Amino acid sequence: MKDTHTNSHGNPILVTFDTQGEPLEWNSLGDQVMGGQSDGKLVNSAEGVGIFHGTVRLDNGGGFASAKANLPEAFDASQYTGIELLALGDGKTYKIGIRNSTNRSSIVYQHAFTPDTEVWSRIRLPFSEFIPTWRGKTVADAEPLNLEHLASVSLFVSGRQAGEFRLRMQDWRLIR
Repeated sequence: MKDTHTNSHGNPILVTFDTQGEPLEWNSLGDQVMGGQSDGKLVNSAEGVGIFHGTVRLDNGGGFASAKANLPEAFDASQYTGIELLALGDGKTYKIGIRNSTNRSSIVYQHAFTPDTEVWSRIRLPFSEFIPTWRGKTVADAEPLNLEHLASVSLFVSGRQAGEFRLRMQDWRLIR
């Protein structure tokens, strides 16, 4: 992935929500795969804010919504220690996921966070704390996250947090 967007500290942008930049194409996936009725999507606003919103419903064994985007090309993040973003939440806990593959069936490494509901919070997610999961369950014997080959990113609201949700985010930057 071309490192064309950096801030004054030289931190490259992994994900931008700026419609003037190179926003990713986010695909929604909810619990319909298992009979649920939750929905959610991620949209980019003209102000450069990503808005992940929808409704989690617990009917028919449901309880999660997610959005996934493939990076334009695999990114080598081995020189960085994690991801930082600004977020404004709604009291719910969210997860950012990273995969070494674009295949939805591959292991996703997740990190949970609960942003403030009143002011924008700086969220720092160290790569060392991302947990390997498959279909929502921790994979104890998984290989470590390969930072030399980040291929896709995801957002999740899970854990049977029923009701409407709305998470606002600014660019995800890599940090040293």
